[in-house]
Formats: sequence, C-alpha cells, structure tokens
Amino acid sequence: MGNPSLPNDRAVLGRLIANRYLVEGPCERALASASYRAYHVGLDRSVLVRILPEREGTTQDACRRALAIAERVSALPDPHLGRTLDVGLVAGRYPFVVYEYSKGRSLAALLEETGPFASARAIRIGGQLCGALETAQQAGVLHGSLCLDNLWLESLVCRPEWLRVLGFGLAELPEPGRDSASSGVFPSSARREAGPGEQLPRFALRADIYAFGACLYQLASGSLPGWTGIAAADTSVPPPWTGQRALARGLSLLIQRCLYQKGEGTYQSLSEVSRDLERLETSAATLGSEPPGSRPPVTAIHTPAPRARVAVGQPKVIVKGG
Repeated sequence: MGNPSLPNDRAVLGRLIANRYLVEGPCERALASASYRAYHVGLDRSVLVRILPEREGTTQDACRRALAIAERVSALPDPHLGRTLDVGLVAGRYPFVVYEYSKGRSLAALLEETGPFASARAIRIGGQLCGALETAQQAGVLHGSLCLDNLWLESLVCRPEWLRVLGFGLAELPEPGRDSASSGVFPSSARREAGPGEQLPRFALRADIYAFGACLYQLASGSLPGWTGIAAADTSVPPPWTGQRALARGLSLLIQRCLYQKGEGTYQSLSEVSRDLERLETSAATLGSEPPGSRPPVTAIHTPAPRARVAVGQPKVIVKGG
C-alpha cells in the first residue's frame, strides 16, 4: 500500500522534524497517512508522528488553527479522545501531527488484515467512538474528517480493545481529496467549532453522524458505502431472528439510520445513537463471548440492485448473518 503524495520512509527515518521530533521507526503506512515512532527531544518521551499526504496551499496559520481545535478537544474529560501535541509541516509540504505515543494500530490497518469485524466487536468499538464524538460535540467541536485511519485501537491490561479518536482539527487543512467519510456531506467552508454561547449547525452535526455510520458500515462490511442516502427500514414487523442474527440486524438498522440523510427515522443527535448502541451492547453481553475462530456474523451490508429497488419500493440495508 502506498501513496505517491506521501514521503517515503527513507526520507523520514532518522530525521529531526521541527527541531524536536527525532523519527526512530515506522509504525504503519496507509493511503491517508504514514505513522512513525519518534523521540521528543525537549520532553524526553516517545510520541506518535503521523505524516499526511501533501496538501497544496497548507499554511502555518492553518496548522495553528488545526492545533487550537485539537488542543481544545484534548482537554475534554473523555479517555477515548487522543491528545494532540503539535501540528506543522515537513519540508513545507507535508502536514504532520504529533500525538501521545500508542502501541496500537489504526482500524484501517486491522480491517485490511482481518476482514470485516463481528457484530459484537463493531458495536463495542462503536460505543467508544460515539461517546467520544458526543463529548466533543457537547463542547462545540466537530470532527469533520472522520475515517478509520483516524481511529487507533490499543490493547490495555484492563481493556483488551481501547479506542483512541485522532484527527480533530485536520479538517482545517486544505482537502487533498475524498479521504474521509465526511467528504461530500461536510462543505469545506463549514465551521468545525462553536464559540461560547453558539450552537453548531444541524447539517454539521448530521455530517459527523453520517461519518460515524460510514465507519461502522466499513467495519461490518469491509467497504465504504457507495451512496449518499438510503431509506429507513420498516421496523413495524418484529424481526424473526434471534442470537447473533438479531444482533447483526440491529446493527444494520442503526447504520441505516445514520446514513439516511432525511426522514423521520434519521438520527438527529449522537445521544440518540448512543442510546441504541447501549441497547445493542447489552444484547451482545447476554449472548456471551463468541467461540475462537468463529466467522464474523456480519459478512455484507448492501443495498438491493436497481431492479430490486423498483420491486421493493425502498432500498434497505441488508446484513447477512453467519
């Protein structure tokens, strides 16, 4: 995997970035970023440096605005919000972001390695992500560039999978292309933060909800949704499924309500999403742990073919259970 607009590892390893970050070794490389373990000379500690693709027109002022938003989020009392230490430019071309060091990996890398996640695992990770985004929104800050590359999964002693949400403030930098789930639904000129006494615009809140649903969709299916909106599912008929199939069905309905852009069934706030995720997590807990090596119950989420849409009337999200 590679991106020609990213510097190669040989040009970065052993280099001192911004006169204080000595790049020691690679962590992972993806289309949206290249991550490295680095040594902070001034603080005598290890940090995580992520270098982003070249973004034409990026200025130091834009980096300062991005850092200001990231620092505002880092001060919030949510353990899943990653702490940003610095934002700047490498060689005046490549934006870089410095975070507290993590031995984890991005969800994008894990998804590529293992394939679609089981429903219970996707729900558990989604609950951590939703809580972090809700905390930021309550403080008047939106993410605006949410994607699996900005979601880092750690393994801790007390928690086997601990999510850290990175990338706050990066939406202030010029867009290199459609590299996030928010692209197309979040205008580049929109404000990502609100001042004291101000409220965030409703369309902006919906953009983060859509991006959240797109991330869950990608975890469950292995691919990004290829449409801009889907119709709400008919939930008036009690589902005949039980166990893991019921859990997969509940996850698909939640994703659908995040992605659908209008209608009564659409989520209008992350608190609504969080409420339904808690119910799904409770259901997952009652099912117990899955047997080792079991096939993930979610293997595909898709809309019907065009001819099926005409026959059925409204497209629906379909989750195939294992």
